[in-house]
Amino acid sequence: MRLLALLLGTVVYSQGVCAQGIPAEWNVRQQLEDLKTRFAAISPELEKINLNNWRARGVEAAYLTQFESIQAQLKSLTLAIEDLRQTPEKLSIALEIFLRFDSLDSMQRSVMEAIRKFETPAIGDAIEARFVDSAPARNRFRNYLLDLASLRDSENEVLLKEAQRCRVEKNSPAPPPARKK
Repeated sequence: MRLLALLLGTVVYSQGVCAQGIPAEWNVRQQLEDLKTRFAAISPELEKINLNNWRARGVEAAYLTQFESIQAQLKSLTLAIEDLRQTPEKLSIALEIFLRFDSLDSMQRSVMEAIRKFETPAIGDAIEARFVDSAPARNRFRNYLLDLASLRDSENEVLLKEAQRCRVEKNSPAPPPARKK
C-alpha cells in the first residue's frame, strides 16, 4: 500500500503544494471558502429586486425565469462549494461547480440587461460588480480543477499499468519446479 501511495505521489507536500501541483488540502479549503464568500455576496444584491414589480410591469417571463434560476444556481453553488470543502479531492463535485459557473455566466448577461432596463443601471452595475469580484477566485478554482483532473488521470494511468502488470504476472506460466539433486 505504501508503494501505491508513493506511486500516486500523494504523500509529498512542500509549501502548501502537493508534488503534482495540487494545493495542499488546507489551502484548497481556504480558496473554496473565499469562492463561497464571493458568491454568497451576490445573493443579497439580487434580493433587493422585487420580482412582483417586474410581473406587474409585464416583464417577459423569460427574464423572470432566468432571474429565479440565477438565485437557485447561487444557492446550489454555495452548497456544492461547501461539499467540496469537506472532500476537496472529489472531482465530481469540482466538475459540478465548474458547470454551475458556466450556467451562471450565460444567464448573468441576460439578467443584467433586464435589471438595467427594469430597475436602474446602478443596481445592475452593483450586481455585476459582485460577479466580476468573483473572477479571480473562479480562475483559481478552474486551475485547481484542471490540476485535480490531471492528477486523477495520472493516478488512473499508474493503476492501469499496475493492474496490467499483475494480470501478466498472474497469467504467466509458472516456472518449472527446481530439480533436486
